Amino acid sequence: MRPARLMVPLALVALAAPVQAANRVSDPSATEMSLTTPDGFVVKGTLALPPAKGKVPVVILAHQFHADRAGWAPLAEKLHARGIGTLALDLRGHGASTQKAGAEVKVTDDFAASAKAVGFDQIPADLAQAATWVRKQHGVDGRRIGLAGASVGAFAAILAEPQVHPVAVLSLSPAGNVAFGDHAAADLKAAVLKGQASVLVLAAADDKGAFDNAQAIKGLPGVEVLASEGKAHGFDFFKDRTDTMAVFFGEYLTYHHTGQVRAAGKKAEGKPGDGKTVINEKTLAEKKAAEATK
Repeated sequence: MRPARLMVPLALVALAAPVQAANRVSDPSATEMSLTTPDGFVVKGTLALPPAKGKVPVVILAHQFHADRAGWAPLAEKLHARGIGTLALDLRGHGASTQKAGAEVKVTDDFAASAKAVGFDQIPADLAQAATWVRKQHGVDGRRIGLAGASVGAFAAILAEPQVHPVAVLSLSPAGNVAFGDHAAADLKAAVLKGQASVLVLAAADDKGAFDNAQAIKGLPGVEVLASEGKAHGFDFFKDRTDTMAVFFGEYLTYHHTGQVRAAGKKAEGKPGDGKTVINEKTLAEKKAAEATK
């Protein structure tokens, strides 16, 4: 059974710390995978699992328009160092995922035209199909699945929440409303409420579409929005916020899962999301101090 939502959002600014060298794991084992969607696209990706004695959590990664799975490398490295696996996909029409029913179908420079030709509105279903696949893989803890997306991938990751049932979702500049129909904004809110994941959104004030979407879901249960100045979009946030992203997944997929959670300065009894679990600046500062001593 999936853990209940953690109702207190993260306060991460200035508290994200890299994992110390003593905690780093060796290179993860990588497995190439592919799946065929109901409409015929062959979607390819790479499953990378860090070595572990037991099963590990996995974050499914959905890149932005005109990118591919390799763009996630800065975050994937930090997640692997924390003992978290990744499934990095080439979204339909991108990278190695351009075959549909035996014909090549690729994105162009025109986002709206590509969205229609490739079927961007099917990306949430693709992510759900990928989640079903990854939960069946040896060494994966299917109870601890995360989603991360950038731009159109970020919008799709949130829309996929109700089908994927992730514990946590990272959304970098959720954008591309035109790809998801006339009611995209309303569907985004509905997915957050129905999906019940803990959601961290990064958006820049001058990136209007993404910023408007971030503001639209700000304040919903479990959602934390980190707004910044400028025009940073999607993968641009890796420059300054990669550690923040890694801490977010580390807290929700590993730290909480072990029960090592503090509420009001005391150890909380029970499971994540039972009303006694609190993540705030104090608990993150304590975690940072503990990592620094290892």
